[in-house]
Amino acid sequence: MNASKLSLIGLALGTLLFLAVNLFAGPALRGVRADLTEQKLYTLSQGTRNIVSDLEEPITLRLFFSKTVSEDYPVLLQYAERVQEMLEEFVAASDGKIDLEVIDPEPYSEAEELAVGYGIQGSPAPNGDMLYFGLLGTNSVDDEESLPGLDPRRESYLEYEVAEMIDKLERPDLAVVGLITSLPLQGGSVPAQQPGQPPQPTEPWPIMDLIQRRYEIRNLPPETLTEIPEDVDLLLMVHPKGLTPEGLYAVDQFCLKGGKVVAFVDSYCFFDPKRQANDPMAQLNAGVDSGIDELLMAWGVAMTQSQIVGDESTKLGVRGGDGRQVQIPVVFDVFEDTLDREDILTSNLKQLRFFMPGQLKQADEVPEGVNVTVLATTTEEGGGLVDSMTLLGGLNPQDIADGFEANQGKVGLAVRVSGTVKSAFPDGAPGAAEEENADGEEAADAEASTDEASSDHLSVATSPFNALVFSDADMLNASVWGQPMQTLFGGIRYVPQADNAALLVSALENLSGSNDLISLRSRAEYQRPFTRKQDLEAVAQERFRAEELELEAQLQETEAKLNEMQAAKDPSSAMLLSPEQEKEVEKFRAQQVETKRKLRKVKRDLRAEIDSLGTRLKFLNIFALPALIAALVAAVHLYRSGSRSSSQA
Repeated sequence: MNASKLSLIGLALGTLLFLAVNLFAGPALRGVRADLTEQKLYTLSQGTRNIVSDLEEPITLRLFFSKTVSEDYPVLLQYAERVQEMLEEFVAASDGKIDLEVIDPEPYSEAEELAVGYGIQGSPAPNGDMLYFGLLGTNSVDDEESLPGLDPRRESYLEYEVAEMIDKLERPDLAVVGLITSLPLQGGSVPAQQPGQPPQPTEPWPIMDLIQRRYEIRNLPPETLTEIPEDVDLLLMVHPKGLTPEGLYAVDQFCLKGGKVVAFVDSYCFFDPKRQANDPMAQLNAGVDSGIDELLMAWGVAMTQSQIVGDESTKLGVRGGDGRQVQIPVVFDVFEDTLDREDILTSNLKQLRFFMPGQLKQADEVPEGVNVTVLATTTEEGGGLVDSMTLLGGLNPQDIADGFEANQGKVGLAVRVSGTVKSAFPDGAPGAAEEENADGEEAADAEASTDEASSDHLSVATSPFNALVFSDADMLNASVWGQPMQTLFGGIRYVPQADNAALLVSALENLSGSNDLISLRSRAEYQRPFTRKQDLEAVAQERFRAEELELEAQLQETEAKLNEMQAAKDPSSAMLLSPEQEKEVEKFRAQQVETKRKLRKVKRDLRAEIDSLGTRLKFLNIFALPALIAALVAAVHLYRSGSRSSSQA
């Protein structure tokens, strides 16, 4: 058999082998995955794997994507492909408990009606058709959760949002929130401004309407609290002043059992009803801090006492005693640049408004196994502190300005705590060993109850603890974060001026999920920057920048001289400028034109340098690397040819 026939047979066998391997590999290797990306972009987090592997009921995910309408949008098509790949990872990790359906809601189809019926958001395409891109999840009893619009800008949070959806479908019942507060959040009364007057009734705070729609609220008055009911899923503590030692111990033991806490505490609560009384001495005696420092220290968090945080860079105006609007540093905004963009809670917030907050920071001694992460701070240049005693007499802007010490660097305003905490009561329940006025049978009963309490005492957490702590309770008052507007029916609603209300809702949502869900953070970006190219461009810009600045300075100086000469002319003179002045003006104008020409040339050279760099990199990728590979193949071929020639000789 000649060589040409052998080559044809080999080619045919190779083709058949290639097809056979591919046909076999499809079904046989469906569950085999290898993520070769540097930051493991296609690997689910362990928390997500735990959520989907522990599912007890089947869940159906329906991905609505208008693939037909999106044919002219390659970026969106690529993102949709990545979303589908991510969802397929969820399916693979669920051991058959998650089913994925991909639906293309073409215009005027039943699929489009289905998407609209499920609340999937549509956006008009240039041709007039609607483009749908959203995700719907349902469980076995037809509960629904959805992501109505999948935004490529939030791609790094996709895993968390899908895991959150699945977690809610697995546990559809409303979470029970235990509310511990000394503020009239649900309405009530506050002390009168003048002695002898009756207490003044107050309306519920608008934030309560937001959370009562989503959770079952269980009121736990701080003055009488001795235990946390078993059915409470998490605690919301808003200026919990007045907690007795027994109440603090109840919260402590709740935390050690894996309880979750959202706490808005304060070193100076402006809206504290006791502070509202127009009596500085009564305020001083009553105290205006939240009074849970021993719990915070057990969590690895310290709150600076008798100090109020301010920010000169983002301070806001308040109405002073004379009715005028004045700016004070202790009322300020926090923007994206000082929020933790990696944390799920603060990643989507744009602006928070603080009203005389305290300072939160990591304690000097953080318990082993506890992590404290700062989520929000003041600006570096504007952050500072002022003594809270300055405010006892009211909001006096001059007193606050005189007492404010700026340049304190970034001051902490919010933290996340997670890990295995220890009890703030290492010796057991407070007062358990003391039973005064007990004798005989009563003393025996007291001793028995003490032994029982000691046996139930936890000194170390039995499950991971999670908490979100904010150093301002006043920030939840609608007058801080919203603008009041009268409705058509005579009521008042507040238009948000900051994301404070959204922060509370997001905090409760974040901690009402499972511990596995809470552990998730944002993923790495899918778009990898060409860092080498960026470095080379930075070097080129640095080289041209000095010359550009010098030319701009010359141009400004020339234009200033021209303006000065124009302004110095004699308005009473028939001639606008003397001949000497005309020559000077022409000289400066020529300098102006020449300087602008040089400046344009510098910018063109910089652009050309960057373009040349891009061309060289393209050449290396398109031609140089293949040429190198071809050269290596040729070298190997020549080496083998030489070896065969030597053996034949």
